[in-house]
Amino acid sequence: MNLKLMNRNDILLAIIAAAGERDFSRVYVQKVVFLVSEEYKGKLPEDFYEFDKHHYGPFSSEVYRDAEMLNDLGCISIKYGADRRDDLYMIEQDCYLDDIKLPADLKRYIADTVDWVIDMSFAELVRAIYLLFPEYRENSRFHYEEEQALAESFVRGLKQLREGTVYTAEEGLARLRKVMANHGKKDQVVS
Repeated sequence: MNLKLMNRNDILLAIIAAAGERDFSRVYVQKVVFLVSEEYKGKLPEDFYEFDKHHYGPFSSEVYRDAEMLNDLGCISIKYGADRRDDLYMIEQDCYLDDIKLPADLKRYIADTVDWVIDMSFAELVRAIYLLFPEYRENSRFHYEEEQALAESFVRGLKQLREGTVYTAEEGLARLRKVMANHGKKDQVVS
């Protein structure tokens, strides 16, 4: 299936739906959309979101505009917080999710990525994004410390091990190689 033939709102809906009943704030949606755009670069709809280097990493105001439109259409509901960062997105049951046909690998990537970010603090999420995509630190107002990002990554791995959701060392290394290769740093990965 050619993702370029899909509507970007289908992918946005799939991302919001992947959170299920869990609180999913707009800033987390923003970061998951970014991660999808990086992982599937060149395979997404022509009008897929483009991200600027903003105060807290990658940002596209179009993600929020599309979410507002989906709210107006009744596909999602937005629970507005005191601060816009606290707005929560939730999929509506009567939305046309069954009609959205995404490739299995994209569905799995979305589910895994939502699961990965949803229980992070905002600061931890920003540090993780900056660790993986250092070029997005350029206009940041966020105080980033690589040592803290690495420590959080290690602790998250231990937590996943305890919960039984960790990757084997081979799977983890393969994933790391893929991320690093995508960012031109393949030689920096230790085998």
